[in-house]
Amino acid sequence: MIRLELSCPGRRPRHPALSDSPAWRRETRVWLRDPEGGLWERQGRLARRIEPLPPPDWPALPGALPWEAPGPPPAEALEIARFSGRRAALAPGLDWIEGRIVTPEGRSQRATRLLAEGEAAGLLALCADLARSLPLLPARVGLAEEALALAEGRAPRPRRSGPPTLAGAETVEGALRAALGHLLEVLLAESALCRLEAGPRGVHQSRVALRRMRSLLRIFRPAVDGPDWRAFDAALKGLAATLGPARDWDVFLEGIAAGALEALGGDARLRRLVGAAGRERAAAYAAVAAMLEGPEFRHALWLGLALLLLRPADAPAQPLLPFAAEVLRRRWKRLKKAGKQVEALGPEALHEMRLDAKRLRYAAEPFAALWPGKAARRFNRRLAALQDALGLANDAAVARGLAARLAGRGAGEFAIGAVTGFAAGRAEGSRLAAIAAWEELRRSPRFWKAAEAEAS
Repeated sequence: MIRLELSCPGRRPRHPALSDSPAWRRETRVWLRDPEGGLWERQGRLARRIEPLPPPDWPALPGALPWEAPGPPPAEALEIARFSGRRAALAPGLDWIEGRIVTPEGRSQRATRLLAEGEAAGLLALCADLARSLPLLPARVGLAEEALALAEGRAPRPRRSGPPTLAGAETVEGALRAALGHLLEVLLAESALCRLEAGPRGVHQSRVALRRMRSLLRIFRPAVDGPDWRAFDAALKGLAATLGPARDWDVFLEGIAAGALEALGGDARLRRLVGAAGRERAAAYAAVAAMLEGPEFRHALWLGLALLLLRPADAPAQPLLPFAAEVLRRRWKRLKKAGKQVEALGPEALHEMRLDAKRLRYAAEPFAALWPGKAARRFNRRLAALQDALGLANDAAVARGLAARLAGRGAGEFAIGAVTGFAAGRAEGSRLAAIAAWEELRRSPRFWKAAEAEAS
């Protein structure tokens, strides 16, 4: 049995699987704050203490209703917000609510939700079918957090952010699902910011979440594989391919192009190149918006949700610690092989080393929680520095290709040459930074060594 909050922007959703003429009833919810700062939700005579955001040790599940504990709120609890509206059953296990959230100070906003409750397989199948033609997704923000944000005069907080942590995970399957649920929630939150006017963060963090998920699928493939997982990986790959050009133009405009423009004192020819690049970025962001509003993005999210919830009955309980140590050992061995020759590596080999560093980082970040302490934090910090330095070299190489694409689109030969030369200088500087970062990382103790010794 699962209970989810789903979003479907606009008015009541219409679909052949949903009732055309539902019976409506009144829906009222009141949120109260107690003197200790606790949040309570009251519906009729039922009151419960709730957490609007999932606690760190709570299983990650996009759209899951907030943690709650029934009981009477303290007499001193004060109302901070109220939802007033109506509710209708659209299908077995699916109720639609619509209305307004209002605070005692007079702030107000419209709110709608599709509330889903039922047996996982049937409910997920229905939601996936609806999402083929409706903008149906797990809610990025729960109704309680939306009310609390309105009361406090701020933006709603994301349910999860950053890399996943596997503290407390004991089995391979449990670790994969915990990390996957975390990253799906991150992707939901960050994708809402993938707008040109919102800046580069949304595209960047959405792309990072996708890469982390795809890396996890490769890490855990020997233990958890099958056609559903491969279909999910293919869906994630398609999303990343659409986000890639927008991210490349963001990096180009804010890095190499901005640096070249400043170095040449705002030369008019460089300004025309920047304008041409800006038009390319706007087109890339338009493609991202179309993808996020279309069925491709929804399909990927619902595939991921099904993999989280529909667990095989005979899933093996493989211990996580020795598995994680072996993954880290193999990835470190591959990176170390390239690191020994870092001073002589050409651009293509440096690019491969960057990918090896990224693969190790995407494993080391979640697995580090299995070996808590300074060694893991120091190793990951130095690994991130190496990846960043190698990334600057890669950004410079990508910038040269992007500048060449602007020929005939508003950028002249002088501007393209200036950007290409500036990128070459940036690449050489990043190579020196990468060599220094590798030396720092090479001297760092491998935090998983203890588990390697126990396994041998």
